[in-house]
Amino acid sequence: MGYRRNNTKNNLALRLYIVMMSLFIIIIVPFVAKANSYSSNVKRNLFYVQVLNFTMPAVKATSFNEDDMAESRFSLSDSVLNVLGLKMNNPMSVLSKEISYMNLGNDSSKNDVNVNFNQFKLDEKQVSKDNPKSNDSSSGNLNLENKTVNVYDPKLKKTLNTSKPEVLIYHTHTTESYKPGNAISFDTSQNVCAVGDALIDELQKNYGISGINDKTVHDAEAYTQSYERSAVTVDKYLKQYKDFKLVIDLHRDSVDDKKAVTIKMNGENVAKFMLVMARKNPHFDKNMELANKIAETSKRLYPGFCKEVCYYNYGTRYFNQDKSNNAILLEVGADINTTDEAKASAKYLARIIAECLNK
Repeated sequence: MGYRRNNTKNNLALRLYIVMMSLFIIIIVPFVAKANSYSSNVKRNLFYVQVLNFTMPAVKATSFNEDDMAESRFSLSDSVLNVLGLKMNNPMSVLSKEISYMNLGNDSSKNDVNVNFNQFKLDEKQVSKDNPKSNDSSSGNLNLENKTVNVYDPKLKKTLNTSKPEVLIYHTHTTESYKPGNAISFDTSQNVCAVGDALIDELQKNYGISGINDKTVHDAEAYTQSYERSAVTVDKYLKQYKDFKLVIDLHRDSVDDKKAVTIKMNGENVAKFMLVMARKNPHFDKNMELANKIAETSKRLYPGFCKEVCYYNYGTRYFNQDKSNNAILLEVGADINTTDEAKASAKYLARIIAECLNK
């Protein structure tokens, strides 16, 4: 009898669980799982994956890459709360549920209204206004001290041999771009690819240093996998040409202060550059020999042009600097610079590289 009683209780609990799960699937899921009409193959609607992982943690859904999961902004808890009329990004929806006399109503259109608890007025003397002239760091007039420097040295020029490129330039974050356009752009005449083109042109035309500027897009589909993709590009060229005297992953920085990333030389604004290195990279010592040589040469020829060296321990996949003893990461300017200012740095960078490779 005791066995039958326990068995009956177990069956009742099982039936109750099945009923609850059925109600959840029938009632909640249709409200929450809305089709994403503009979803791509990478940023897909992950609702069902999150439901599966939440209800059955022992059976994790593995059809999605972890990087894609990290990039998804979908939240199961937020979606359920939205069904209940609670929007965490709208505190008034929560207050309206708890404080009925505020009379904000229950529909979403009323929950989104602005409620003024304390109306007041400010006169002109009490309002602090920004001065657009003083704060417009993207303007051309930065009041920078002009430095007159020697750009070219004809003694460094040698005979060009295009059959054996000496410099490889590629771009892990290929769509990084400059003003006056968007900070992210596929336009290779405006983004970091344009700087790579200008640098290769200066090296070949004025110093006889053959080079390649690869424009493969690595960051468009999944940003977190950019270095994994660019590693494939580097491996392809290393397999074809064995090695290069210099391998540059060319980026741009992202800052608000334009003066921090700009220098004025020979009457024009020029984007500064910075070296970024990974300390734990197994080739770090060899990489740093070349990086230090570039930084020291820049300091001697163009003081203030190089922003020194920024160090990471591992970075992301060592910034691919484990691929070659001659690999560096170079950031030219920032999103606050114009494309012309970034391209203007090419003739000075070419002189520095020629000093390091042709002497």
